[in-house]
Amino acid sequence: MKRIAGVLLGLVALVLVLSCQDNKRANNYNKPLIDDEGLLFFTHAAEASLTSVKASGLVISNSKNLQVIQFAKLMIDEHTRLAVDLKKLQTDNFITPKDSINAIHQQIIVDLEKKRAGIFDKTYIQEVINEYEQQIILFNAASLNKNINVADFAKKTLPVLKAHLDSAKVISLILK
Repeated sequence: MKRIAGVLLGLVALVLVLSCQDNKRANNYNKPLIDDEGLLFFTHAAEASLTSVKASGLVISNSKNLQVIQFAKLMIDEHTRLAVDLKKLQTDNFITPKDSINAIHQQIIVDLEKKRAGIFDKTYIQEVINEYEQQIILFNAASLNKNINVADFAKKTLPVLKAHLDSAKVISLILK
């Protein structure tokens, strides 16, 4: 009986040791596969896309300008797609996506909500221009990231961001 208890105790100990080793290996697989710059890129890019979708959503109810409304609908579609692509890339690199925006972007939304008609349109388009200029800087830096997935994503997205910036600038000239 003592022999059976000893063997069973030995087997339990062996199972516990092996399970601890498996947990150590599993934890190594869940570490983010990108550096701090890549993490910062994901945070800012996701936040900018979310802000763009929220701000563009306000256009539907606050603007009467058909060009601004069409542009805002394009922004909603494009940035919703960009957010989905970012989330997939984050998940593939073991990063938990965040669906929140910082206080600065939140204040932009609050300020836009208070504006009406032509002033709303001009303010919205100017915010879009400012945001795209910052995003282009962010994506240019990310295009040099060591992680090839981050760099490729940034390089692929940059032409679209530049085209949107150009469109916003043209609309801005029309609104003056």
